[in-house]
Amino acid sequence: MMIALRFSTSLASALLVTSMALHASAAEPPAPARDAEPRKHVISASAGLTPFYIGAVRGSNKRYDYDDAVHEPLLIGLSGDYMRSFGLFRAGVGLRYMNTQEGISRGGNSLAHTLGIYGLLGLGITTRSGVDIAATLGLGLGHCWVPPFDLYAPSWGGGAELLISVAIPVARDTDFLVRSGAGIAYYTDDVPPAPEGVWQRPDPYLLYIHAPTELGFRKRF
Repeated sequence: MMIALRFSTSLASALLVTSMALHASAAEPPAPARDAEPRKHVISASAGLTPFYIGAVRGSNKRYDYDDAVHEPLLIGLSGDYMRSFGLFRAGVGLRYMNTQEGISRGGNSLAHTLGIYGLLGLGITTRSGVDIAATLGLGLGHCWVPPFDLYAPSWGGGAELLISVAIPVARDTDFLVRSGAGIAYYTDDVPPAPEGVWQRPDPYLLYIHAPTELGFRKRF
């Protein structure tokens, strides 16, 4: 009698455990865990044109020197940034390339190329939906090349920018980036003295104030 009671008790326990296991297996699998903390490093790349531009350039076409405002300006820009987040604060470094041209109706002549490196400081917030909004101040140094390159050596200069960016998530760690703002830069250099009796060419320079509109992507890690 005692053996039968022990057997029935063990059988009931086994059936209870089996029932609980089947119920657990039939339930929905748990949702994947989110990151323990937000991704604090960001690499971005963007390209853009400018709807607003004021510029002046001094250069040469090998026949004569000119010093004039940039007519119907067209500025093509490429940017690459690395940013590190410290809560609301961001800091990083950016690389900027810009090609300044005259408008198509004037032949689309390339007037200058600039390449600079910028230190970046910013403030930003991320909404509950994951959209990141930030304001970034950049200060930089760089080189300017004024064609024709065999007449002028690269000119040194610097610039400043203030950009407002909106990053919209399109994947777990990838965002679509839109940004705009304002920038200013000035590049110039001294032309070596010409021999006596030879025309002394004026120093080249490029000055611009522009409001870029950029589109790109950024990667968080």
